[in-house]
Amino acid sequence: MNLQRLEQAFGSLVFPSHAELRQALVSLSLCPEDIASHIPQPEQLPYGRKILYQTPHVEVVLIHLPSMQESVPHNHGDSFGWEWIISGTLTNVVYLPADREGEVFRAQTTHVSAGDCYYVAPGEIHAIRNNTDAPVYSLNVYTPPLQNSRQYHPTTSAT
Repeated sequence: MNLQRLEQAFGSLVFPSHAELRQALVSLSLCPEDIASHIPQPEQLPYGRKILYQTPHVEVVLIHLPSMQESVPHNHGDSFGWEWIISGTLTNVVYLPADREGEVFRAQTTHVSAGDCYYVAPGEIHAIRNNTDAPVYSLNVYTPPLQNSRQYHPTTSAT
């Protein structure tokens, strides 16, 4: 994959709608071989994360979630976006706020397989998890570019 493909898909987007953002993402028709030379390895996080392309309106990030790893619950601030699974099966866990500040409880779990994508709304709290033996690779696109993201602490009950 070269950056020219990303620029063609996302470079003209200004304040895109969620439908426009999704269409640009899936228009890339990527396969694992297309991203092989760009796969980020985990460093400070349980997953690898690499910004591949960014404008004032859009940020495109490649994620590598190794086997049996999980992110902490987090939101994407005021940004919304699509996370498209290129390879593997990811578990997306949606959380809701608990009674104590900064704590959340699990509300919904969805499995997302290669070729599928899912929408993350502004302020939505979620975590990504890989319960399989194979790595998960996803291409994520956000608008506006990520800022003011917040991490949360899971709790076992809503009270």
